[in-house]
Order: sequence, then structure tokens, then C-alpha cells
Amino acid sequence: MNRAVVLSHRSVAHELGTIGSWFELRGYQVVNIYREDSPVSLEDVEGDILFVLGSPNSVANGYCLAPAQHEIELVHQWVSSNRPYVGICFGAQVLACALGGRVQRMDQTFRALTDMTLTPSAPKVLQGSWAVWHEDAITAPVGADVMARLPHADTFFRVGNAWGIQPHIEFTGDIVERLATTFKVDTPDVVALVEGLRASHEEHTQRTHQLLDFIIDYS
Repeated sequence: MNRAVVLSHRSVAHELGTIGSWFELRGYQVVNIYREDSPVSLEDVEGDILFVLGSPNSVANGYCLAPAQHEIELVHQWVSSNRPYVGICFGAQVLACALGGRVQRMDQTFRALTDMTLTPSAPKVLQGSWAVWHEDAITAPVGADVMARLPHADTFFRVGNAWGIQPHIEFTGDIVERLATTFKVDTPDVVALVEGLRASHEEHTQRTHQLLDFIIDYS
């Protein structure tokens, strides 16, 4: 049985959503590691792929504190061994920093169910709308294969077997609603994101599964 290592928080931005259903369908055993467990280490963890999920923490220039810097170092060690890696939102930002890219704080949080601008190397499954919620913007490392962008950031890139995915491919409408409650955000963009994900739930789930299949087959 394949083993997926998942690094997340214990009680926020930890829900696997559509990624969790993909794990189940593809027969993955999930090994959870939590940022609250100190010190976080991957040295003794056996896994075929590492997923790093979102976080209210930051690796942006001028905002990166010691725990986030430690996570950058952990991810650098993992990807240096050419083991498959998938970073979602914060996990993508960590990957960018680990490989020499940049992350900058934006003037305001960007939340939307939106299409991205795709490059010629992008897989067809990236076409269509994806859920985005972030306040830090990635500039991918030099030499990365950038497959998708928004006007303010690189949003989907690959370096070897490591993939940075700014969109929250794991999101469902219910997950976003719970996050909004946790962070006390009740704005029109959140409402639109929740409603859009609920209306496209089956399609979004299928596209997420296809995207992860593409990543695994590529790696």
C-alpha cells in the first residue's frame, strides 16, 4: 500500500476534502504529521509522497518566523532526495522558498473561484475555475516549469517531482464555510466561493482527482 505523508495543523486548514477522497480511491495509507508537534521532523517518516497543506503562517519576505523557516528546511531536505511532493497554498509557498523562489505579502487577501492563465505545458485538467484563498504571492524558482498564473502570482509550478499548487484543490463549500467561521470572515467573496464550490462539487472533485492522477503519473 502506498503511504502519503500529510503535514498540516491539527485543527485549522487541516481538512483533506477532495484530496482525502482521492487517497481513499487510490488506496493510500495516510500518515499525519502536525505543525503543533515540536520539533517537526521527517527523518524517520516512511512515505511515498509528501503533501503540505495550507496555514495561517507565512513564509513571505519580512513575515517568515522560525517555525515556517524550519518547514522550508524540511521541505528542502525532502525534495532534494527527489521524492514526490505536493504543496497546497502555504505548501506551495514553502516549496518556492525552499528552491530559491520568492513569496511576497499582498495588499489584501485574494479569495475567488477563478480561472488561471495557463502556459503551453499545463495539463488540460487545469482548465476551468479553481478555489483560491491567499494573501502571499509566489514567484516560482528560476528554472521551474510554471504551468499557471494569476495576474499577481505564479499559481502552479513544478521542479522535478515537486509540485506547487496555490489553489486549494482540497476545498469544498463546507470546508470554506468552516474556515470563514474560524477566521471570522463574512464577505461577499467568501459567500461566492462557498456557493460556487457547492454548485460545482462533483465536477471539482473529479478534476482534483484527475489532477492528482496526472501528478502521480508524471512523477
